[in-house]
Amino acid sequence: MKAPAHYLKRLALWVLCGVVIIFWYGLGKLELLSTPQALPLTSLDRSIPFIPWTVWLYGTITWAGLLAWLQVPDRKNMVRLFAVVCICSMVCSLFFVVWPTTFPRHLYPLPDLALSQFDAATLAELTDLRDSDSPTNCAPSLHVALAWGGALTWVGWLKKRWMMALPICWALVVSACTLTTKQHYVVDVPAGLLVGLLAWWGARQLVSTRTGLPVWARPARLQPQTPEVKARVAKLRNKVEGHQWNLDEIDWPQGPLPPLDPSLVRLINELIYVEEIAGLNFELLAKGSQDDDLISLYTIFADEEQRHAEGLRRVLSLHGAPLRQPGLGNTLVLDEFDALDAQNDADVYLVAVANPVFETMLDAGTVPFLRTHPALKSEWFDELVRRLTRDEAAHLMLNWIVIREAAVRDRGWRGLRLLFNPSIYRGMMAIPFMSLDVYALAHRMGYDFQTLLPAFGKLWRLHRKYTELAGYPLWWVFRLFVVCGVVATLIADFLHRWGLIFIRFWTTFTHVTDRLAWVVFGKRLLRKRGLPIPRR
Repeated sequence: MKAPAHYLKRLALWVLCGVVIIFWYGLGKLELLSTPQALPLTSLDRSIPFIPWTVWLYGTITWAGLLAWLQVPDRKNMVRLFAVVCICSMVCSLFFVVWPTTFPRHLYPLPDLALSQFDAATLAELTDLRDSDSPTNCAPSLHVALAWGGALTWVGWLKKRWMMALPICWALVVSACTLTTKQHYVVDVPAGLLVGLLAWWGARQLVSTRTGLPVWARPARLQPQTPEVKARVAKLRNKVEGHQWNLDEIDWPQGPLPPLDPSLVRLINELIYVEEIAGLNFELLAKGSQDDDLISLYTIFADEEQRHAEGLRRVLSLHGAPLRQPGLGNTLVLDEFDALDAQNDADVYLVAVANPVFETMLDAGTVPFLRTHPALKSEWFDELVRRLTRDEAAHLMLNWIVIREAAVRDRGWRGLRLLFNPSIYRGMMAIPFMSLDVYALAHRMGYDFQTLLPAFGKLWRLHRKYTELAGYPLWWVFRLFVVCGVVATLIADFLHRWGLIFIRFWTTFTHVTDRLAWVVFGKRLLRKRGLPIPRR
């Protein structure tokens, strides 16, 4: 049985498709260039009868779309299905704007309800349809385009032949019903079919049938591009291998230690998941590498991040504190690994850029804060943080080497393809919640938001040090995140100074989002990522 998140994500994409359709369809209703003109009714138009009950079949496109989204099996087909909706909507909208047409519905009036022999529900459905949708935007039929584009895409993931026939038969029925409900001219149907075929073909081009990669991606081949860079990576590998360590080298105290504040327990738990996410990032980068030194380094870094997480779990254990489920932000990021592909360079570079940015934003302020917290201030915890910090310095060094080479390779217009990666925008949904989960808890314990500004400033100016980044589109996306972080920090600091931040409200709000994440994703997600399951 799949987690609720599986179906909620598909439901959200179905809703998003509805928004796209309404936007482009509504644009065509504005009559931007000319007034819609009626076309002459052909003999075939006149011979097709008005059959009111077929409005129910006409309206199935909404629910068939939902069924398709609930069945779509993988990322490749999700991209294609969404692309079909976008292409159909945009192409039809172009025709509606340039050549608007209207249908003479007055020739087919609805009978009076009191005198009608039709079913009252059918008549009500037809009345609602005509009231909500004016008879313009006829050629080509968007209904037919969406039905055929969606049906052909749907067939692509069905395995049994008899099942493949069902979407095609459904598209034929919907096409016929656009005529029997007197919504369209006959010519609108083949025109809509052509748009649907165009959308289906275009969507297939977005994801290569040969490589399985979307149009914005290339095969991932992380490796040093010059002898100088290769020598630097090899030198870093020797250095990193020389200072490996294990948790038992730290002089841990004898427990149990005094209990920790509940907010501190929650904060440490969130940082544990940040470290685990970084480890998963490095595992993906190792799989996307083709250089022995890079593979070795990223594998070591993944182990180090997991060691960091385990060290923080040991801190909780010493204080008798429980392991908690991740907050909503970390949960959304953990779930995103299902969509990331180590053989896709757009995903690999996204992770390579995101990892140091968000480690800087999340770790730069909170780890020193933990180090000075009265409940943790000690020689053994200082030693743990010192080792973590040394490891993170090597992580940042290698990632910036890789990112700078990527920036040279995909500078300017060539790098714009990377911005079409939907993982960027799904990741944006997690950022506010990750920040809230960490900083609302830290602020409740006395954390000063002003300490974030130096880290933000360093990131903002980084392209001055590494000039290659200035022309790298992906870097400017994350620079935008830095701006958002600075604005949020300044607002939070202002509200704090005036006593308006209501920190108890925000920490209570994170309790709600924590529960939401657990209900929607549950322990299945942690088990899938190989992470310990907290006791409820």
